Amino acid sequence: MEPFVSHRGRVALLDWSDVNTDLIIPARYLKRIERTGYGPLLFADKRYVDGGAPAPDAPETHGAENPDFPLNSPEAKGSTLLVVGPNFGCGSSREHAVWAVAQAGYRAVIAKGKDEGFADIFEGNAYNNGLLPIELPPADWEVVADGVRNGKNVEATVDLQNLTLTLHANGSDKVIKIDVPEGQRNRLLKGLDAIGETLQLDSKISEHEAKLAAWLTPAVA
Repeated sequence: MEPFVSHRGRVALLDWSDVNTDLIIPARYLKRIERTGYGPLLFADKRYVDGGAPAPDAPETHGAENPDFPLNSPEAKGSTLLVVGPNFGCGSSREHAVWAVAQAGYRAVIAKGKDEGFADIFEGNAYNNGLLPIELPPADWEVVADGVRNGKNVEATVDLQNLTLTLHANGSDKVIKIDVPEGQRNRLLKGLDAIGETLQLDSKISEHEAKLAAWLTPAVA
């Protein structure tokens, strides 16, 4: 997993509330057995014109983009930071939703509302896959959203080391403090998921197992 220390990128705004996982990645794509290739499938039923969404087995083959979908605007192209409304990722627990967001090129998602910006399972899946979920109080979120609405090719810098989000818009910088749970922050800084963090203790685990009574020692196939 790629470490997340600091990232500067263009910001895209999807000011929709209660975006569920079936909208993020429609259920028909869950039959795919791969963990890659989900970027073109993100918001497939909104992103493309009617009938233009990719087939599950051909994600790169699709129809024209829907010009009315916010993330298809010229300003949103190439963005790596996604600003969304509250309760993003609600609905089912499918991890594919996070895969689709991350594989579409986004490094962080910035949601509106402390403790209500993301559905809990989506948030946990995001941390486990190196996608940084940031919840901002409504007033701070509006500063970011207004910057995107009123500017062109607006960028921001997310500094996980110093827990700041700096909006670069209209010739000035606005620094906003962010909160990230310390355990999750440390894992992202090191590029580790929960399993990778545990494996750092592999030698101590082996040392402990060597001291166990024979009947407690894990069987080796």
